[in-house]
Formats: sequence, C-alpha cells, structure tokens
Amino acid sequence: MKTSDLLKKYGIRLNKKLGQNFLSNSSIAKKIVELANVSNEDVILEIGPGAGTLTEELLKKGAKIFAVEIDKRLNVILERLETYENFTLIFEDFLKLDISFLPKDFKVVSNIPYSITGPILKKILFSDFSEAYLMVQKEVGERLLAPVGDSNRGFLTVVVQTFCTIEKLLTVSKGNFVPNPQVDSVVLKIKKNENIYKNYDIKEYWTFVSKCFEQKRKTIYNNLKNFVPNIGIIKEKYNLSLRPEQIDEMMFLKIFMDINGPK
Repeated sequence: MKTSDLLKKYGIRLNKKLGQNFLSNSSIAKKIVELANVSNEDVILEIGPGAGTLTEELLKKGAKIFAVEIDKRLNVILERLETYENFTLIFEDFLKLDISFLPKDFKVVSNIPYSITGPILKKILFSDFSEAYLMVQKEVGERLLAPVGDSNRGFLTVVVQTFCTIEKLLTVSKGNFVPNPQVDSVVLKIKKNENIYKNYDIKEYWTFVSKCFEQKRKTIYNNLKNFVPNIGIIKEKYNLSLRPEQIDEMMFLKIFMDINGPK
C-alpha cells in the first residue's frame, strides 16, 4: 500500500514540527539499501522510520534493524513489520535515547528529520558507528561537502571532514516524499576514519572547532584569542589571518593539538 494511502487509512496527519516528510518511493529505498551494501551480518540503526518504506527494504536483506520513532501514532502502520524477526521498534526521542546497547561498528541508514540534522549528526559521530547513509536536505549536504574556501563551510563541515570521509551518493527529488518538502534531498555516505578517532578526542575537537567558527566572518585569530591563553605562540606557527572556512582540516588538527595536547 502507498504511503499516502496508509496515512489516510489510519487518519494520520503528519506533524510539521517533527519534520515528517516520509519517503514514499520504494525504488529509491531499494537504491539506498543497495548503496549501503546492507547484508544479514549488519546491525542497523534507522532514525525516524516514518511509514516504513526504507525499513522494509532494509529488513528484506536480513540485517538486524533497530528503528527509533518518536511518533507513537505510527505504530498502527509500522506494526506490519513485526512479522520480521530481525525488527526492533523503539518509540523514543532519538536525541534522548541511550544507544550504548548497539554493538561496535553498527551502521546508520536513515531518512533523518531535517529540522534536527545537526544534533542527530553529533550523536552519531560521538557513537561507535562505522558508516552512516543519511538522507538530508540538499543544501545541508552541500554544506557538509563544502571544500576549503567555500562560504558554505561551517564548523560541522570541518568536524565531519576531519573524522570521516564523506561523499554524495544520490540526489532524491522532492516528489518522492509525502508530503513533498520544499527542497530536494541527497543521500550521503559518512564513513568513520578509525585512525583519526583513535588519536583525537572528537568531543573536545567539536567544542574547539565550534569556538573557532563563533564569529565566522572574522579571522581565526579573532576567534582563537577569545579562549586560547597562549595565542602568541600559536600565531608564530600558523597564518591566523585566514577566516575559519579558509582553513583545512589538517591545520585545524595541528592547532587543536598545540592547544590541547595528545589524547
């Protein structure tokens, strides 16, 4: 049954505040599962299964799926998937959920709620995931992929590009959702760089880079001097006349290490 028909059948009106734009095209869902190379050996976290279009395609591959949904009204739609032994549905706010029960190197495959993309990414990056295949707004994807010097480059761009490799896999037009969002979407692959995670503390780095971008239009020097006591020593080693978006990940890492020391 089509997503729109399922919603009508159970009289469910989607909540804009929850960022509910459900993927309705099963062909797109199959393509995402294919790109994520899902197998029966995977443990997968899905954030916001919605009507279960993507969930069902994941389940067909035999992977163990933990789907986290905040809207309990959707139980009448999602309960059809309980026939799959590899399906666990959790009704909870993902941002409040303790996900330490997931095994190391779990995958994330999700059409995430666009309104909370940043907090969701933060929680994923701070976890023991291996890869994440995320559908996000096209403009968010462009921001996360922005190269050095691009005005779209922000602190989240730098953190993701430092600790992971990121690539765009697929563009998904707005007509493939119910209701149609105002913009197109992209599917991103975010793969953890184990060596960087091993040698650097991502939580401390997150805080450091966010402070470096507090005044994005000012130079990195003007940002650093607000919280770095030995700024004179740092200034002798690096060109601090650049704006934050003009600095690559390696320079950020080096400055971070000079300020914080080894992990």
